[in-house]
Amino acid sequence: MPGAPDITLEYDAEAPDNTALVQFLMDEEKRAEDGALQEEREVALDFYNGEPFGDEVDGRSQLVTRDVAEVIDDTVAELLDIMVSGDKVVEFSHPDKRIAEEATHAVGRQFHEGQDGFRILHDWIKAGLLEKTSVAKVCVEPQPPKRREAVLSVEEMTALADQGVQFIASVQMDDAGLQWGAAWLEEQPPKFIDYVTPNEEFGVASDARDLDDGCVYDVFKMRRTISDIAEMGYDVDGLWDDGNVTLTTLSSVRDNGLNANDVDYRTGTNRSVWFLEEYARFDLNGDGISELIKVHRVGKTVLNIEEVEEQPGVVWCPFPMPGRIVGQSLADKVMDIQRTRSVALRQTMDGFYFSNNPRTFLSESSIGDNTIDDLLTVVPGGIVRHAGPTPPTIATPSFDIGSGITLMETLAGEKESRSGVTRLNQGMSNPDTLNKTATGTKLMQAAGKKIARLITRNFAEAFARLMLKKYRLMRQFGRPYTIVIDGEERRIDPRQWPDDMNIKVRVGLGTGNKDEILERLMMLLQIAQAAIQSGSRTFNDTNIYNIIRALIETGNLGNIRELATDPETLGPPEEKPDPEMAKAQAEMQIRAAEVDAKKQEAALNLQLKQDEAAAKIQLMREEAAAKLELERQKAAAEQNLALRQQDFEMAMAREQMALQREQAEHKAKLDAENAVSKKRPGGDLDK
Repeated sequence: MPGAPDITLEYDAEAPDNTALVQFLMDEEKRAEDGALQEEREVALDFYNGEPFGDEVDGRSQLVTRDVAEVIDDTVAELLDIMVSGDKVVEFSHPDKRIAEEATHAVGRQFHEGQDGFRILHDWIKAGLLEKTSVAKVCVEPQPPKRREAVLSVEEMTALADQGVQFIASVQMDDAGLQWGAAWLEEQPPKFIDYVTPNEEFGVASDARDLDDGCVYDVFKMRRTISDIAEMGYDVDGLWDDGNVTLTTLSSVRDNGLNANDVDYRTGTNRSVWFLEEYARFDLNGDGISELIKVHRVGKTVLNIEEVEEQPGVVWCPFPMPGRIVGQSLADKVMDIQRTRSVALRQTMDGFYFSNNPRTFLSESSIGDNTIDDLLTVVPGGIVRHAGPTPPTIATPSFDIGSGITLMETLAGEKESRSGVTRLNQGMSNPDTLNKTATGTKLMQAAGKKIARLITRNFAEAFARLMLKKYRLMRQFGRPYTIVIDGEERRIDPRQWPDDMNIKVRVGLGTGNKDEILERLMMLLQIAQAAIQSGSRTFNDTNIYNIIRALIETGNLGNIRELATDPETLGPPEEKPDPEMAKAQAEMQIRAAEVDAKKQEAALNLQLKQDEAAAKIQLMREEAAAKLELERQKAAAEQNLALRQQDFEMAMAREQMALQREQAEHKAKLDAENAVSKKRPGGDLDK
């Protein structure tokens, strides 16, 4: 059930005192319906969607410029870039800086990570820019318990039972009864949710100046089925809304023709009724003082009454009016320009149409059988046949395209000055930006950002109020949990947060955009470093760390603990010596260094000389050894040559002796053969 009660009052639907309450609520609800305001919102939506104006003429241009959509979408993108870029848009402040830091991170993350924070911001911003105001609602919703199952020992089951756990099932898993399959319901922490309520589903007393300061009545209208209401714990027998709630056509315009009333054909538990959550100041106990109560009502049936400390809605308006909840929207500043530019564009296009398709003067006496057909058949170089002496004459209207374009450019400049959305602010996507000087561009961008910063500040103030309401809800209904801040795990308990927490806005007027902030932080860091180097005590390590931390957070560079070290975690710094003593010690160290240098130079020179002498001796030794080795090699070579000569001579001698011996043997053999032939007997051979 949305919201969170502080005190639940006993309520009897049959009690006569409640008749006055019901009548009061129904009267206030009726007076809270501002039909004229809703019609203005419908017109703004039509302009945003580029719908026709209703005075279009057939055969003439029906173009519609999209000035409202252009400025709305550009401003939505700029505000979303600031709100979701990682910067601390709002920051809690308290004398205990650690608690303030925990609250800033916890509440901010719950908004952005615990739900679709981007879509909530988008819808809240866009509706306000387009429809004058927009309402966001913060509430806490209890979550149903989850079923848990596990195999537990007897000791574990006993420990859980001592903690208040009630088992809904248990099965013995072993024969000894030491293991049990158990099931139990585990309570879940409540969920903190934010809603953006469509303007046609929110009403506020016409004399209200602020929702939280003396507002007698405001209401949130929700379409709920009978089943939804029964699930909230209410008796739905005979529940009917009596058709008391009527919506304007704003919802139909927003949904492009689809109205929530189109589902009224459903019956049974799917039947829808208007469920009203009303916050009213009413004297219930008759003590003469009105209490702030929250009432759940369907038609004339009051389902519940609770006394509460504050209502959950936060209204934002881009251009608030003093003493009024409803101010002006950004669309209000542009709609008349879109209307006039559309007329100028249509007439300019009509001039094109008439120039390219001129009318023809035709004398009735010149109309032949084929004249009309020839005129209607547009063919380059075509022939038009006529019967009389007067030929058809082309009417050439005057067409001044320059006047139309000049008027549209003039109105475009007026739109930029009203909305702050200039072509120069759109950057390089617009080619006209390239034709401006750097200085002129910067000045025009700065002028255009003034209105954007005003809108940003107004929204940031509304967002801060929403965060403060969320803080109080988390403080009342939150549970301890672990959160990581700058890489450090912290166990926080929202119930221990202080009641006197303040909140401050860190964006908007005078703050500049992220690039400007980073540039200024870098300049401050350079100034701090220069001051420290010059001996100034204006900055210390903690100041430098805080500047670096701001740079990292603004630039969304990552975890501060991974990129820098907090000097407070390093303990007290070492005492610095007296400057004069440090100077004297430095001079003594310099002199000692000079003496050491001279000693080292002398030792080096001596070593060089010793090395040179040793090198000469070694060279002489090597030369003598080389000479001796050369003589040895020469003697060995001569000896080897002599031996080879001797061997050669001996071989020759042996060969000569062998030859002589062979010759002697051959001669002896010949002599022997001759002697035998002389002594042989016999006669003559011829006989």
